[in-house]
Amino acid sequence: MKIAVMLCAALGGFLFGYDTTVINAALFQMKDHFGFSEHSWKYALIVAIALAGAFVGSFASGFIATRFGRRISIIVADILFTVGSVLMAAAPNVEVILVSRVLVGFAVGISSCIIPVYLAEVTPPQHRGAVISLNNLFVTGAQFIAALVTGLLVIFTDINVGWRIGIGLGAVPSLLQMICIFAFLPESPAWLMCKGREEEAKRISVEIGIDITQASKEALEVNYRTLFSRAMRARMLLSCALAAIQQFSGINTIMYYSAVILQDAGFKDPQMPVILSIPLAFMNALFTVVALFTVDRFGRRKMILSSVAGCLVVTLGLTIIGFLLNKQIPYSVGGWLFLGFLAVFLACFAPGLGCIPWVVMGEIFPAHLRSTAASVATMTNWAANAVVSQVFPLLLGSIGVGGTFAIICGLLVVSFIFLWFCMVETKGLSLEQIDNMFRTKAGLKPVYKSLDEEDEGDLANDVDMEVNHFFQAIQGNAKKVKEEELEPTADESAPAESSTKRSTPPAATSEPPTEETKTAEKDDKTPPQPEEAPAFVEKPPESRREI
Repeated sequence: MKIAVMLCAALGGFLFGYDTTVINAALFQMKDHFGFSEHSWKYALIVAIALAGAFVGSFASGFIATRFGRRISIIVADILFTVGSVLMAAAPNVEVILVSRVLVGFAVGISSCIIPVYLAEVTPPQHRGAVISLNNLFVTGAQFIAALVTGLLVIFTDINVGWRIGIGLGAVPSLLQMICIFAFLPESPAWLMCKGREEEAKRISVEIGIDITQASKEALEVNYRTLFSRAMRARMLLSCALAAIQQFSGINTIMYYSAVILQDAGFKDPQMPVILSIPLAFMNALFTVVALFTVDRFGRRKMILSSVAGCLVVTLGLTIIGFLLNKQIPYSVGGWLFLGFLAVFLACFAPGLGCIPWVVMGEIFPAHLRSTAASVATMTNWAANAVVSQVFPLLLGSIGVGGTFAIICGLLVVSFIFLWFCMVETKGLSLEQIDNMFRTKAGLKPVYKSLDEEDEGDLANDVDMEVNHFFQAIQGNAKKVKEEELEPTADESAPAESSTKRSTPPAATSEPPTEETKTAEKDDKTPPQPEEAPAFVEKPPESRREI
């Protein structure tokens, strides 16, 4: 049951992966059919308009997932993707292609936002990184399958038919996921708890094997202003920065435009750039598998820093090759060098930059904010994707391959510096521990190791000391004010004098003990009770949030 649920949910990553690669080959073929150049605005618009749809879809996904649930959100994405794929495959002109690309983009925007959130909520902490990375494996696996399918279609079918078949096949995974959802995919226990459906949440938690405390019941009155409050500001900054950094690395310029890049690098045969996209997609998928076994072992911080550093070195090499093409390096050699460097780039990208942003987005927010926050971060991802994808072909045509990759190289340098100082480590922590970590840290500070059993104690002690000092100061001020305002009267001091007398044993007497004497002896045997703390001291959870 658990494996089936995770595989069904992660299948949503197939939608994004298949679309990014199939459009690469389809555009390279349809440009001749519809009569536009690979460096024209129409070529870039067909890519960018889907990204605009994804931006809107990711914005809407927060509302849909919070109001109707994670399960319904995924179904909506599948329906839109199916309709868009079929419509684009049968498109008679560019205008219909643009409309269908908007539908596909909207679907991918919803799916890319909700799937990591859902997987984070139905997975135990010790496996969460690997399971969310499974979504990325479906993305990269779909990219490889799409590259393989389009490559075979280029070889064995007519150029005006092959791209239509490739795009139409994209409806298959979305239909398959819809069937699986209706068959066995449950709603997220975290969402059910937020809606007050506790019994249903407990039952599903037992079925999929997670702790019900992961799905804590919290308020549902969430708006976008809450996400940028002081308590959430650091998390939103980190999530949006990771989303933008992933795109500014240039990954989707490779996935969308690898055929154009390879053609400009020296492969002039119209079939070769499409066919050579297959090994690139394979490298991306292969090293995403590596992430499944490393993300929960080495941690998020080490993985993403090493990934950015590797991409930076490779991009520097691509820049040098680009400037030397047709000068010191002939096209016959430069094309193969470019292919090799692009493959190494994907090997560096996939385990870190490819997976870590989605893992972190799905785990650093509390349950009642998670889907809305993920929608904002995903919007940032798609906005950055749209900018890069729209500008990249124009840069290729104006400043060439070398100049274009030099700009990406500079962006990677800035990204590495930011992540070095701001990236936190969340390996092995429950969602509640991550929430506490952000609540007790002032802003973004690097955390070099996760909180294992020893670190958890240190963090708890630090938090308790800070909170105790705070309440002790308040309590001391309250006592001082109380002593100044309330002067003891003679009637109030009488019991104290009586108590002092009781502390001396009564003298021996022949008279029987009176009722007052019995009461005094009983009071002597009763241990003194500690002074009751003021009422406001009994509210540490709410006060912690205010701190």
